[in-house]
Amino acid sequence: MMIHANQIKIAFANMMHMAARDPLWAIVALITFPLRYAKSFVMGAAGYLFVVFTVYFGIDYLRRVILGSSRGDVIWHIGDWVVMAFAIVLLIRLLSVPLITHFGSAVDDTHGSARFAGRREIAPLTKAGSGLLIGRAPGSARLLRYDGQAHLLTMAPTRSGKGVGTIIPNLLTADRSIICIDPKGENAQIAGDARETFGPVHILDPFGVTGGPSAAFNPMDGVDPDSVDVAEDATTLADALVFDEPGVSGDAHWNEEAKALIAGLLLHVLVSQPDDRRTLTTLRHLLTLAPAAFQNLLHEMQGNDAINGLIARAANRHLGKSDREASGVVSAAQRHTHFLDSPRMTEVLSRSDVRFGDLKANKATVFLVLPPDRLAAYSRWLRLLVAQSLTEMARTPPSPHPSAPPVLYLLDEFAALGHLAPIERAMGLMAGYGVQLWPIVQDIHQLRATYRQRAGTFLSNAGVLQVFGVSRQRPSGLRSAWPGDGGVQHGGTRTRFGKERPLLCRAACRPPAADARRSA
Repeated sequence: MMIHANQIKIAFANMMHMAARDPLWAIVALITFPLRYAKSFVMGAAGYLFVVFTVYFGIDYLRRVILGSSRGDVIWHIGDWVVMAFAIVLLIRLLSVPLITHFGSAVDDTHGSARFAGRREIAPLTKAGSGLLIGRAPGSARLLRYDGQAHLLTMAPTRSGKGVGTIIPNLLTADRSIICIDPKGENAQIAGDARETFGPVHILDPFGVTGGPSAAFNPMDGVDPDSVDVAEDATTLADALVFDEPGVSGDAHWNEEAKALIAGLLLHVLVSQPDDRRTLTTLRHLLTLAPAAFQNLLHEMQGNDAINGLIARAANRHLGKSDREASGVVSAAQRHTHFLDSPRMTEVLSRSDVRFGDLKANKATVFLVLPPDRLAAYSRWLRLLVAQSLTEMARTPPSPHPSAPPVLYLLDEFAALGHLAPIERAMGLMAGYGVQLWPIVQDIHQLRATYRQRAGTFLSNAGVLQVFGVSRQRPSGLRSAWPGDGGVQHGGTRTRFGKERPLLCRAACRPPAADARRSA
């Protein structure tokens, strides 16, 4: 009771402080109060009277029937006093709850304004019926759903429950198109049948992890040689092919020249090969020609004036290099396309069973399955599919249905993709273009190792930041800084002062000693 009274005192003081700072707000709030809360007031008054009368008749029955009291004696008066006291306390409680909810945590902004969400802020998340599942409300355990258009970001160490807590529940319930990176194939096996209720399911599984036949997608099918953007499309594919994993040394010069060579060869394949040979396998074949045959290919490209002479320029650029430099560029291009020698990759890149651009208008699910032991060698395949799908999404008109949810990218093992420029651009620009990204990383360091100074783009553009295994995220100080700083007031009867502290302190992030011993 004393704690509640102190909360009322603080909330009232905060309200008066805000009214003094902004009198216009106070006047408007006072005038509109009866209109905004008329329904709540009527319902609250009805509930209050019902409870008070229930207590009154209960006590009246007790003193009349059970205790045999009569009007005027001591027991009768005690009953009246109890009912009156109960009615007063309940009335104060009912009137003070909105006051505490709105102003109980309001502190001076100079000491920080961050605070944990109250019931009022959480309520819209529990009432959303079609959003993405992001957790449960504290106390009530009601499901929280996010139905906004902004991107999401999850940080979850291994074995922290992101699969059963986030990925699978959304695959089972999200009535929208989804592109899901599925490293172990478990998501496709568990949720594949359920996803068929929303639309076709395509499982691209070159290594047969799921045990079923694999769909296929040829990234070059989406590149139109007659488009004015054909050069940019070829460069996007080359950029997806050429990358070095974090921690792997690679000379930027060789990589950039390898991209230029690959882009030129891709353009040559597009205009010189029949439809069934416009594949990355053909690109790999050209890159591994014998030296003399490769020189003949370059001379052939010099005479190709298609696509505004870009093919000839690419050949001239390479032929203008010294033998040593040209050899290094070819070696780099061969290194980055080595994965295309796999017969499994040849098959899964040979045709297109799905058009990513169609996912906006027609609901479908695409699982990209690549086992963890193959991620290092074949992550370029994932990069190709994600990059090309985003390119197609950017050029596809929005869904004809204005209320249609965006296409969701569930990007598990996001760091394995490496730095991907289309992803970075989409994170900042494509939230309103029918695409919603949900990268999943192990921790902030993984994101920073991949995107370096641009990692802030993901944090600032995420409408939801979901963290699993909070006690395992390090360092605690960085974790505490994410929510912001709150204000703490101290003081006696005559003075008050405040200070700033992290909303989520280091100690609160650590598990109890007993839990720590069990996890050790």
